[in-house]
Amino acid sequence: MSLINRSDNYLINNESGPGFEKSSGQHLLMKDQSKIKRAIRQTTIVVNSRDRNFLTYPNSNHFRYTLRRPLTNVMSIELTNGSIPSYIYNIQATWGSFSLTESGRNTVTITLTPGFYTEAQLLLELQAQLNAIPGRQNTYTVTQKVINGRNTRFIQVTGTTVGFIFQFYSTDFRDELDLNTLAYMAINSPARLLGFGFDDYASGNDYSQGAPIATPSSPYTLVGVLPMDLSNFLSRIYLHIEADGRNLDRMECGVGRKDCFHIFYIQNGQTDYTLLDKQTDHSIFESKPSPISRIANLEISIRDEFGRPLHLNMRELSLVFEITHLE
Repeated sequence: MSLINRSDNYLINNESGPGFEKSSGQHLLMKDQSKIKRAIRQTTIVVNSRDRNFLTYPNSNHFRYTLRRPLTNVMSIELTNGSIPSYIYNIQATWGSFSLTESGRNTVTITLTPGFYTEAQLLLELQAQLNAIPGRQNTYTVTQKVINGRNTRFIQVTGTTVGFIFQFYSTDFRDELDLNTLAYMAINSPARLLGFGFDDYASGNDYSQGAPIATPSSPYTLVGVLPMDLSNFLSRIYLHIEADGRNLDRMECGVGRKDCFHIFYIQNGQTDYTLLDKQTDHSIFESKPSPISRIANLEISIRDEFGRPLHLNMRELSLVFEITHLE
């Protein structure tokens, strides 16, 4: 009696039969692909601006970091640690100039020397530049008007002979505003830092009360409209990251500003560097619904809130990322 039944004959001879399909038998040798699970790996990388190509990226505010090996199927990129520069010039070349007109004279440009200033130092710098105007009619004194009840300090500029106008609107050195919301889109002058707005301001007026108040007894004195605020745009540093051309933006910014990966909140000028803490400086970008197929490079950019590269005075930065990926 044969020990091989009818069904076994169909399998051995690769014949068709009830409940059977022709097959090469390869399926008996291969694993079920649906049951294979890829291993989840975590790779920690230290992105140091000193490791950049200095010929291509001379400034530490923008550079490309090349991973030791490309990572595939990246699920998330997490900022966990690092240090960033926190000594940023509050007067920079891109916003350090404005226009001034003395009565009966041509308009001149006042340019403040780039640097980091306290309020007292900036008052002295502005006074020095005003008194350096060729052929000026006034001798200028720059002080502050202090309103103790409100603990606010308004800039006060006094001339000796003729009236003058600080022009933060009617010349090329003016800030950019969203005309629908009046939100600042870029600063191109020191107006807001000194305590002025988007306008021209004439001596003989005190603007500190919220509306211009004429001061006939002081016709050559100008008082600002807002308190001085030297850290207005420099208490926040924006980190932007691209991975092989893909933006890793996880924070949405308003009024048309560029989204970013992370925002660092700093106390500018108190220390040269700010050490990051995972409890307060933690950000994670997750690629959903599918992972990023491959990452070989990270392009790091440090910018102000208007999307412009931030001048870091050649100080370096270091960022630690934990990358979760599949292998």
